[in-house]
Amino acid sequence: MRGAILLVFLAAFSALMVVGHRLQAPPWLQARVESRLNTVLGDKRVSFGDVSLVINKGWRPRLRLRDVELSDAEGRVIARLSDAEASLAMRPLLRGQIQPKRISLSGAHANLRRDAEGAFTLSLGDGRAAVEQAPTLVRMLETFDGVFLNPALQALTSIEVTSLGLEYEDMRQGRAWTLDGGQVLLTRNSDAIRMATEFSVLSGRDYASRFEANYSSTLGQPTASFGISVTDVAAIDIAAQSPALAWFQVLDAPISGAVRGGIGEDGALLPISATLHIGAGVVQPNPNTRPIPFTGARTYFTYLPAERKLSFAEVSVDSAWGAADAEGDAYLDGLDEGRLDRLVAQFRLSGLRVNPANVFDDPLELERAEIDFQMRLDPFHVQVGRMNVIDDDRTLLVRSDLMADPEGWQLALDAQLDAITPAQVLGYWPEKVAPKPREWVVENLRKAQLSDLDLALRLRPGVPPDLYADFDFADAEIRFARTLPPLVNARGQASLLGRRFAVTADAGQIRPEAGGPIDASGTSFIIPDIGIRKSAPGIARITANGSVTAALSLLNRPPLSIMDKAGLPVNIAQGRAALAGTLALPLRDQVKLSDMEFHFSGAIDDVRSADLVPGTEVSAKRLEVTGNQAQVSIRGDGLFGSVPARVQWRQPLAEGAAARSELAGTIELSPVLLREQRLGLPEGMVTGSGQARFSLGIGGGQPMRLEADTNLAGVRLELPELGWIKPEATTGRLVLGATLGAGGSVDKLEIDAASLRATGTIDFRDDRSFDKARFSTFELGDWLAVPVELTGREGRVPDITVLGGRMDLRTATFGASVGGSGGGGGPALSVTLDRLQISDTLALTGMRGAFSTAGGLAGSFTGRLNGAAELEGQMIPRSGRSGMVLRSADAGAVFRAAGIITQAHGGSFQLSLDPVGEAGNYDGLLRVRSTRIKDAPAMAALLNAMSLVGLLDEMSGQGILFGEIDGRMRLGPTTLTVLEGSAVGPSIGLSMNGVVDTERRMLDLRGVISPIYLVNGIGSVLTRKGEGLFGFNYTLTGPLDKPQVFVNPLSGLAPGFLRDVIRAPAPQVPLAPGETPPPDAETEPRPPSDGGDR
Repeated sequence: MRGAILLVFLAAFSALMVVGHRLQAPPWLQARVESRLNTVLGDKRVSFGDVSLVINKGWRPRLRLRDVELSDAEGRVIARLSDAEASLAMRPLLRGQIQPKRISLSGAHANLRRDAEGAFTLSLGDGRAAVEQAPTLVRMLETFDGVFLNPALQALTSIEVTSLGLEYEDMRQGRAWTLDGGQVLLTRNSDAIRMATEFSVLSGRDYASRFEANYSSTLGQPTASFGISVTDVAAIDIAAQSPALAWFQVLDAPISGAVRGGIGEDGALLPISATLHIGAGVVQPNPNTRPIPFTGARTYFTYLPAERKLSFAEVSVDSAWGAADAEGDAYLDGLDEGRLDRLVAQFRLSGLRVNPANVFDDPLELERAEIDFQMRLDPFHVQVGRMNVIDDDRTLLVRSDLMADPEGWQLALDAQLDAITPAQVLGYWPEKVAPKPREWVVENLRKAQLSDLDLALRLRPGVPPDLYADFDFADAEIRFARTLPPLVNARGQASLLGRRFAVTADAGQIRPEAGGPIDASGTSFIIPDIGIRKSAPGIARITANGSVTAALSLLNRPPLSIMDKAGLPVNIAQGRAALAGTLALPLRDQVKLSDMEFHFSGAIDDVRSADLVPGTEVSAKRLEVTGNQAQVSIRGDGLFGSVPARVQWRQPLAEGAAARSELAGTIELSPVLLREQRLGLPEGMVTGSGQARFSLGIGGGQPMRLEADTNLAGVRLELPELGWIKPEATTGRLVLGATLGAGGSVDKLEIDAASLRATGTIDFRDDRSFDKARFSTFELGDWLAVPVELTGREGRVPDITVLGGRMDLRTATFGASVGGSGGGGGPALSVTLDRLQISDTLALTGMRGAFSTAGGLAGSFTGRLNGAAELEGQMIPRSGRSGMVLRSADAGAVFRAAGIITQAHGGSFQLSLDPVGEAGNYDGLLRVRSTRIKDAPAMAALLNAMSLVGLLDEMSGQGILFGEIDGRMRLGPTTLTVLEGSAVGPSIGLSMNGVVDTERRMLDLRGVISPIYLVNGIGSVLTRKGEGLFGFNYTLTGPLDKPQVFVNPLSGLAPGFLRDVIRAPAPQVPLAPGETPPPDAETEPRPPSDGGDR
């Protein structure tokens, strides 16, 4: 009945009003409407401030409520609407029923909350009272079926909400979103229910985000379908909506796209398909990680909830670091707990273009790749268990571990490649990454087969990148240093560890210009710090085993050029060398010696050289080799010919240093050395062995220069012709300076040993045999001081030419010759002497002579006796010493020069001297013919004593002529002992014996004077020569220039044969020092004179 009244009222009301006008409902009607709505809402209560009714032209009334407020049973406001409008269904209205056809709401504000367990709660307005709760969003959407199943809303076909604001709070994520300007349209078509929404997402970013969704279901059925469309929604906001999408949270980029899915009969999600476009952004899991930029990406994938699987039909990424297309599957762990614990994926990549951080001028294009990885989000951690990059039939195996620490990125990447060529390596190796090693590979790894490439990269926050790479190489040609030939047929490894790059050849050869290949196994090259941009240092550690020629050829390359500096050929020696060293030099085109630091050491085995010292082979079992930028040194024990020597060869290398090298050491001084060096010395002249120090200057554009010295210890030297010996036990000094090679000579030779002192030079023939030795001084003891020239005779004592100086026969030590064994006798001796001392009072000056030394000194000579009387003589060997025969055509001059008879004149002279005893003692035989004596004080005194006036007058006039003067005497250093002497002439005859002290100039003579000897001498057959039948005994004593004369007149009465009775005994000749006494013998009677003096 009440419905009928209301219907009548409405009809009347409508008839009275103009169509389209808004009618204000009376209070009783407002109360009726409020009551009806509360009945529909159940335990909810609604109130409003104003109700109006609008009749459309189609006569469909619309009920509009303002300031609508919805409360729960306890009166708590749960929602407020500024405006609510409902168009009424006509048929129910004609039956008196108020049922809305369409409902429009405006100005609503809602809160949607998801708790930690994933349950959803919906509240409206500012109220916190829940309007609806459901364990899942799908279940909450299913509650809308109840709206259409309400009998009071059977005519309802749509509900539209505009100007809707939504606060979405996710307690599980700890985040909230604000959606504004929302529109919700819920429609019913028969049993089909469809809901469409659209919101603007207020994200605070510099781009606007839109969210659209639709949901379709059938009343009373659990199945449903839904779709979501987003426009420029932040990736992190997308990731927060479902654990299956949580992997988007590492991106900072806008995402646009669509998602479609459904709900099955069992209420479970059906597969969800998504097409998403990701705008420009970065990968940045946390604020402290360095962002990895990209320009865009797109993906099409399907999520299979039952399998927890994402199946990607397409993933396309384009970034400044590269681009790729991919497809694959990912499996999600942990979704049952409402979170993504781990994503495990397998992808196939194609169209790869790689250019991380713009390290390539153009992106590197790769064919394809396969990758297996797993990803965790809290913290972000990606582990690549396998990644195969396939390009040009090569497969690069990659494993990596990427983690976003609170401090930044942490990366561990390992990669392996089976084989590749250097050119292909350079294609993958950007010029900006480790440029120094790459530059080295470009310039020095000329060809090779590379294998087993390994790469390891470690990145840690706050720590420089730790990069490691290595590869094996074979059949390689490698240049380890610009100054050296390349290593060929090389096999080994190269590695990059941090900032250190190293290449090591396990096998390989260096082929220098000469000497054959060098085994360089073990050679390596190192760049200690690849971070140094300009002139980074490089270190070559070189090992070399090969021929000596090859090693020297290697060391002779610029800038060392050690053999060129030494002026020696690289093939100067034969042998095997094993060297190892380190060379540090800047990595630039022009390198000088001063820029380099190096040192090397090693050994040379079985070395031989016939060229280092011309004419002599130098050899050694082993020599040690060392070198640095200052010098190169080779040292050790060896043989000089067959003579032991210890040598060291040094070649200075420093700029400004002398270009000459030096070969120095010690050598055995022995007969073998002299024989092999062809010095022309006879056998036996040098015996024993000692040590000599030597230094040989080589190269520098100059001839070889030898300096040597020795103390002669252990060496016996002998010059038997000179009676000189240096015993082994004594020492001395020998200094030698020589120029070797063609035209070589000894320009300094100094000897001081065992009383021999000599200074001179030596010349050699073209065949290096001894030619001449010239001694400016040659002093032997105190008897020889001459300049001398020696002329070589192969294997024999050299011929001797004396060019001046003095010789003292008193102490001369001429000995027996040993030269006869050489096949040519003793040496020839050509003598020019300033002075030849015969005795203390006798000397020859201006002597000229030619002698031989076979058996002693023998030869003829000329000179002046004591600088006055010209003499000629002959040296005669006598028992290892030298006797002589002196002759002169002016006997008087000889007597005057000798200081014996200063008043003698004319006549011939011959004196034979035979050495006896020690030096300076001679037995002499005198023979003088036809000499005259004038004004002789001793003779005058003698004649005056005998009152032989006529003879005195004769002596003061023309002088007394003596036809023969003969004598036998002993000549000592200071005395002349006349053993038997006679002087006879027509006027007088004399016999004489006694002693003349030549040092004190004293006389002690005795004899017989026979006047008128021409007649008186008839009886001399019974007397001594010079004594007549009648004669007078006399004595001469005292000073030579004023002697005391005593004549015994009684002796004149005695016949000559009785005169010896009263005569003083003849002087006895004492043994000279060193003289051997003669054997005892009976005194033989003196033979009588044969009268020959007459």
